[in-house]
Amino acid sequence: MVIIALDEGGSVGFVERSQAERRDRRRDAPPPRRPVVDVTAGVAIAIVLVFVAPAALRLVTPGVVLVPGSAAPAAGTVDPTPQLGPEYPPLPADSRYPSRVLPPVRTAATGDHAYIGTRPDGSPIAFDPCRPVHFVINQDEVPDAGGQLVRAAMAEISAATGLAFVDDGATSERISEDREPVQPVRYGERWAPVLVDWVDDAEITAPGEELFGVTFPHVIAPTGTASARYVTGSVGLNRAWFAHALGDPAEAAVARGVLLHELGHLVGLDHVKDPAQVMHATSDTVGLADGDRAGLAAVGAGACHADT
Repeated sequence: MVIIALDEGGSVGFVERSQAERRDRRRDAPPPRRPVVDVTAGVAIAIVLVFVAPAALRLVTPGVVLVPGSAAPAAGTVDPTPQLGPEYPPLPADSRYPSRVLPPVRTAATGDHAYIGTRPDGSPIAFDPCRPVHFVINQDEVPDAGGQLVRAAMAEISAATGLAFVDDGATSERISEDREPVQPVRYGERWAPVLVDWVDDAEITAPGEELFGVTFPHVIAPTGTASARYVTGSVGLNRAWFAHALGDPAEAAVARGVLLHELGHLVGLDHVKDPAQVMHATSDTVGLADGDRAGLAAVGAGACHADT
């Protein structure tokens, strides 16, 4: 499948995306959702991915990894590369450009993995590893242990990608397909942090269907597809389903697997055919497998940017 976006000059940019299977074992997946396009960017693409987990997954013990604290890393050397237009926020103060915040992940793992999008050189579209990925959690009606689950999963994805995640705390913002990627009043002059929100069925599904999670990665490509990168995103988690799963010890690992799947989408992974991987569309795997780890290491090795 090819996602097409028009840049300001009217030319067409192509971002390759693998064809992902969208059928659940028990029900049809929902119809395609309307893509979100940021008209303020030269080329901007937003991609929506959803996941419906099977009824029963095997139980594993969740890993415990501490997520980086809410304090932003100290600022590093800033490249004098000219900034983009006023519609783009300035380089953040906690950018470490040209150095990564965390070391890259070296892994010998191999296995089935796929990327949501690739740049012309074949590398996956990814977050900038020279700055932390900030996130906020809407705490309205959060399930018991829901915040702890999110932070532990973020830490696990951080360890697998080499991307630093910073918890900016609570927010009152709600998930939306039309979310603005820059919200100065709420978050200041920067890319809005990744939003994790707890939602009702009706907010993310069509009538008669159920989804456990939905993800909106936000992509910009300000100078063409070679400059494509993720700058923020949103993750919607089914409040009622997670509350049930987290209240049942036999299902807690299922919730962890679903969240790892959604965060895999957030950082750039697409569905795969191998059911042993968390990124399988209806996987019975609740922990990262070798293919997942290979893909996560790759999306954690993205380019660093000094233009916004």
